[in-house]
Amino acid sequence: MPDATMPPPFVPRAPFQGPAGDVILRSSDGIDFYVYRIVLSLASPIFEHMFSSSQPHSESDTLPVVSMAESAIILDRSLRFFYPGAEPVIASVDQLCDILELLVGKYDMQFLAPLGKGFLRGYIDDEPLACLAVAVSRGWQDIARTVARKCLSLPLFTPTYKLPDVWKYAPAAAYYHLLQYHYRCGEAARASWRNLSWVNSPESSEGIWETQSCKCTPYYLEGSRKLPGTKGYGASAWLIEYLQASAEMAAITPSPAMVNMLDDRSLVSKALQSANNCADCKYRMPKVLREFISTQWWPHIKSEIAKVELDLEILFSQ
Repeated sequence: MPDATMPPPFVPRAPFQGPAGDVILRSSDGIDFYVYRIVLSLASPIFEHMFSSSQPHSESDTLPVVSMAESAIILDRSLRFFYPGAEPVIASVDQLCDILELLVGKYDMQFLAPLGKGFLRGYIDDEPLACLAVAVSRGWQDIARTVARKCLSLPLFTPTYKLPDVWKYAPAAAYYHLLQYHYRCGEAARASWRNLSWVNSPESSEGIWETQSCKCTPYYLEGSRKLPGTKGYGASAWLIEYLQASAEMAAITPSPAMVNMLDDRSLVSKALQSANNCADCKYRMPKVLREFISTQWWPHIKSEIAKVELDLEILFSQ
């Protein structure tokens, strides 16, 4: 009686189920794929040499058999990636990586690189870190530059963040250099708070840095502080706390795109709640603060992150 818990045996589908073909590729789990030698030879110099130098070992009266090290599932996905009459079936970056390792890496089918890049681009937005591993392992610098910047949207320094399995194909040094790039971008975000010399003067900032008329200023409230990097302009404690907290939030995922999507409503709400204790800030700060955030604060953080250079030569160094 068959074991109900065991999956059914793999059965090749067209165009590999036979009898058409002049050679059999036998998978490591004993499944036969009927293919034509001319197709494999034109696609791979490895197969071309194999078929031209000697006949493969035959266990059949009619067709020679080539024993493959790959399972039927891997072999089927790989053949469908280039074989005429077959359509690629790829459901994940992991599957794509396995296919490329076999076809481009082992069997030297370099002509498949553009097709591989096309499939990989489809996963960049959802799985940038896995895509970077594939790009690095294949030496695709054009893809790696785009993907490395996408990785800034990931909280890589979070202790529970898991490295995708496909990084087994890429050197550990590449991930280390990615972390360094991520860290430098995060520091650029933090620097936006640590030095505010770029901020427009109080006279041109619609009252965001009021220093005399408001009871939250250093003249009236001991909790107020001077702005770092400015010419002694003062600001209330609640405003400085907001700037510091939001810069730290941006540093965790220092992607210019993520800055636009940062849900900082809780931070703004906390700042405005504190400002509500001041009769002057209570009415004017909601509009003024949001205007400052959208026109000066977030744009500056994004511009500082964009200045951080990504050294691809280091990323690809072994």
